[in-house]
Amino acid sequence: MDWTKIPVASYVFFGLFVAVSLVHLVFCFFEMELPRKITKGFTTLFLGLAAVIAIPTEPLVYVGCFLGMLGDVFLLKKHKIMPFVLGMVSFLAGHILYILAYMKLCGQLHWAYYVFTGIYCVLFPVIFYHFCHKIVHQRGIAFGGTAYFGYLFLNLIWAIIASAHGHVNYCLLCVLGAFCFIVSDIFLTFTLFKKNVRRRDFYIMITYLLAQGLIVAGFVMTFIQ
Repeated sequence: MDWTKIPVASYVFFGLFVAVSLVHLVFCFFEMELPRKITKGFTTLFLGLAAVIAIPTEPLVYVGCFLGMLGDVFLLKKHKIMPFVLGMVSFLAGHILYILAYMKLCGQLHWAYYVFTGIYCVLFPVIFYHFCHKIVHQRGIAFGGTAYFGYLFLNLIWAIIASAHGHVNYCLLCVLGAFCFIVSDIFLTFTLFKKNVRRRDFYIMITYLLAQGLIVAGFVMTFIQ
């Protein structure tokens, strides 16, 4: 890969993403609520700007990242129903865009992959709704959460498919990022609906920021190589 294909400004914004993320994680670790809330949205903002500059013709990637930023802002009030729902919808839309970006990378695949995806999207909520409802207890949130986790796991599945179809070098970063996303959201769900733990936001954000950073970096390097 020719690293000079990536504009310098993209490196600058990615460096800002790393720097602000580290500062944000310090605030999370020491449970400093006000600075934690102030810095949270800037992490994925800088990451999205890095992606815009690096791959301006790939809106599926950077819009997906900006939707994550929007979800971050909504989840600052995650204990209230409407902000939580809006945050979940924002992240869900971001996952769908990432999945579409994997499909674009793969090009024309055998029709069975798309049939599998359609069947999966129907069956996953049906199979796992009861399990999710036992955790959440509210039917609407349970149904939305089941659909959300379905696409979250589908993001991982399509990252693996993209890696297996000619993009193994850099899409492996996306695979690792998708796995970190799952870990982060499972922990968020557990602490929000079952049992709170000390430094919750630190553990959620360290896996989440790794997820977004790895996914966007994997896409950028794959699209420009």
